[in-house]
Amino acid sequence: MEKIIEIKNVSYGYKTEDGATEAISGVTLDIKKGSFVVFLGHNGSGKSTLAKLCNGFLLPDSGDVLVNGINTKEEKHIYQIRSTVGLVFQNPDNQMVASIIEDDIAFGPENLGVPRQEIIERVDWALDVVGMSSYRTHTPFKLSGGQKQRIAIAGILAMHPSVLILDESTAMLDPKGRKEVLETIKRLNKEQKITVILITHYMDEALDADKVVVLNEGKVLLSGTPREIFSKKEIIKKTKLELPIATYVSSKLVGNGLNVPLSLTDNELVEGICQLR
Repeated sequence: MEKIIEIKNVSYGYKTEDGATEAISGVTLDIKKGSFVVFLGHNGSGKSTLAKLCNGFLLPDSGDVLVNGINTKEEKHIYQIRSTVGLVFQNPDNQMVASIIEDDIAFGPENLGVPRQEIIERVDWALDVVGMSSYRTHTPFKLSGGQKQRIAIAGILAMHPSVLILDESTAMLDPKGRKEVLETIKRLNKEQKITVILITHYMDEALDADKVVVLNEGKVLLSGTPREIFSKKEIIKKTKLELPIATYVSSKLVGNGLNVPLSLTDNELVEGICQLR
């Protein structure tokens, strides 16, 4: 599968009064086109910094980030890079600039110089994709948290990105809102073939990923499929992350002498228990 983002030995530090604090240290990572990737890690592990490095919001102190082969350090291509890689933040209110939803979604394409008729078509398409077409003339500030986040996603989609990065975008939502947003991004990945990078601290949100990357102290600690990652329960525990509930229960059963296979989901756990003799 073709690479859409290449992170090559990248380091980045934030300037402080005492000097610089390194947030990312020597990270090398590839993101495949059309894949669904999840970044996991505790607060301060470097997840958000890495996301901002992926779309040129931040530039590496050392190493290189390539988006479709273009180096983010090439200033003349920065608009092309940010059009390719869209970033949705944790709080959707911080991304809304207009009092009417359709105007808010049109804001991004307008700034890219997209012709008016195409903007109208993009707004229609983006609202339809996130299931919010009937709200186009509403004010975004009266929506629920999940609806606001779907509007924020639509605003990014209207710029036709190839990659959608969601930085803790479900953290402030109730379970219903989380479910709405997750269903939306999974559909975008499967049906629209948009590459998705989801940054989260909810382990269950990583279960359907093609690839999970665990960050710790600015470095890649683990990288692999969900099953590969969550089988390393002792390493996960040391990073102060929790296992998915089904994985935790199945590991406890094994610890008590029961021959239950590693389970990622409730269905797998039930099936494994039912096969016990």
